[in-house]
Amino acid sequence: MGGEFLGDRLPVAPLLFVASLSALFALLTRGALAPYAYGVFALTVALALAALPLLGELGPLLRADPANEWVASQPVRPGELRLARILVLGLALASLALACLIPMSLLAPPSATLGQRVGLILGGLAQTAFLAAVLLWVQAAFAVRAEGVLVAMQAVLLSSTLVGLLGLLGHLNALAGVTSPSGGLLTYPPAWFALLLADSRSGPAPWFVLGAIAFTLMTFAAAPFPPANRGGSTRTALGLLLHPLRFFATRFWVRTEERAAFDLAYDGLPAEREFVIRTYPLVAIPLAFLALGADPNTREGEGLFAILMFAPATYLPAMLLFIPGTSTPGARHLFDVSPQRPVDEMQGALKAVAVRFLAPLVVALTVLVSMQATPALALKLAAPAGLAALWTLRILWRQYVQQPILSTPHDELGSAWENDLTGGMMVVALAMTGLALVTWLRIPSPAAGMAIGAAGLALELTWGRRRRPDLSLAKEPLRP
Repeated sequence: MGGEFLGDRLPVAPLLFVASLSALFALLTRGALAPYAYGVFALTVALALAALPLLGELGPLLRADPANEWVASQPVRPGELRLARILVLGLALASLALACLIPMSLLAPPSATLGQRVGLILGGLAQTAFLAAVLLWVQAAFAVRAEGVLVAMQAVLLSSTLVGLLGLLGHLNALAGVTSPSGGLLTYPPAWFALLLADSRSGPAPWFVLGAIAFTLMTFAAAPFPPANRGGSTRTALGLLLHPLRFFATRFWVRTEERAAFDLAYDGLPAEREFVIRTYPLVAIPLAFLALGADPNTREGEGLFAILMFAPATYLPAMLLFIPGTSTPGARHLFDVSPQRPVDEMQGALKAVAVRFLAPLVVALTVLVSMQATPALALKLAAPAGLAALWTLRILWRQYVQQPILSTPHDELGSAWENDLTGGMMVVALAMTGLALVTWLRIPSPAAGMAIGAAGLALELTWGRRRRPDLSLAKEPLRP
């Protein structure tokens, strides 16, 4: 989506998806809520659907142009450049907001007047601009020195959005009686910007709206676009914790011919901000499902824990799609001129993704299930879940990694829609759900689960060290 906003066309398919999702939420709630309560819910949906891409896909719109030095050398004034970036940002925000707000307005409760429907759209546009202003300052404060904060924010936002929206659908009765912003709603921005739908506009809420608008205008006037990031540090806390696992993998699993690609992917992918911010928050999705319904005291809740353990494989298509992306594609030239076979590069990168991303996620989920349910359940499921994720990674790699690793600018990566990402994830999700339930029901004990894991590990170490024939006719062409 971000590349299309920055290019020469609007991302029609993603905007239609946003509009469809908004219409679905509207149809589910319009009969149960009065106009103001409906406005608060609608602006909550709009806030979530705008914040997620602004922290991820549309993040480049909130940062300075990477070619700023070259652009500044042209016969154009700095004020004109700043105005151009603000106009591009405004177009993207308006498109994103209207895709959500127009269906919400058209499907508002029958008791809503024309003025209230228009007020919902105006309030949503103002709220989206205010959100962008807040994120501009957040990016300016953390984008260079503490990017992990942004990643953590997106992960928390993603999980809270899923839990919040789905949970809110089950508590519409508590919201139905709200007719104006008061009490705890005064601390909630969607309640401010839904003011035009309220029965009463007294109290401090109008001043909050005016303050938010003033803050937004001052932010856009100052335009605190932080510099575009070129890559993060390869030394991270998680990387240090995984050092023993990396040593074991390079000693017993990774072949000598695969070591260069393994090291490049292992160290390079976590340093790519766009890759990290698009893939790490996916961890929040299974955690959100856990918060929604996993209960160790019920049979159904225990089954949900089993599905949770097999969740990492479900999100592999989304992760693999961004494996080729990089902010420094020119550095790939050094790797392209080396005597590296494409099959060795693929195997090395695949093993790096397994060690750097899949293994810690499976371990973290094992610890979580041990704490929330029982260690016996976690140990019974951990090894089969890890093997399922690894072998799913092998199956999906060629389909979703269609360019060499770390070779393609992020805005040139194939669209998720063009790669059938949604359908692929659905197929994998169904397969993993079935496998999780079979494992949970048929494996009798933790010892049996660990025995399966030991056998699978031995098979993988033996097969992973074999030299594979290179079936490609030639290496990828060198990039200029």
